[in-house]
Amino acid sequence: CLENLPVSPERGETVADLVDHRQIYPGSKGRQHFPALQRETGVPFDQMLFFDDCTYGDNCGDVARSCPGVACVRTPHGLTEALFDAGLAAFARGERGVLDAVKDAVK
Repeated sequence: CLENLPVSPERGETVADLVDHRQIYPGSKGRQHFPALQRETGVPFDQMLFFDDCTYGDNCGDVARSCPGVACVRTPHGLTEALFDAGLAAFARGERGVLDAVKDAVK
C-alpha cells in the first residue's frame, strides 16, 4: 500500500520509494520479528515506527511490551494517509509504545 501514498506526484515518487526496509514475518512480532529486524538493520527500537493491520491478535501490544521504544500504530482497516500522517507526527513528538492517540486523531 506504500506505493499508493504519493510523496511527489510530479516525480512519480511514493512513500515506498523512501522506505529502505520492509518485511512480512511469521511468528511473534515482539519476541522474534522486531529483534531480528533490529539485528539486521542496526536501527535502535526507539527509531522504529510500526503500522499493523492485524485484527486477530495484538501485534502492537506484543511489540510495545517486548521492544521498548518502538512506536506502534494499529491500522485494523488498513493504512490510510490520515493514520500514516498521525503516526509520523506522534513519532516526531517522541511518543512510543502503542499510539492509541493516533486512532483518536483521525476520527
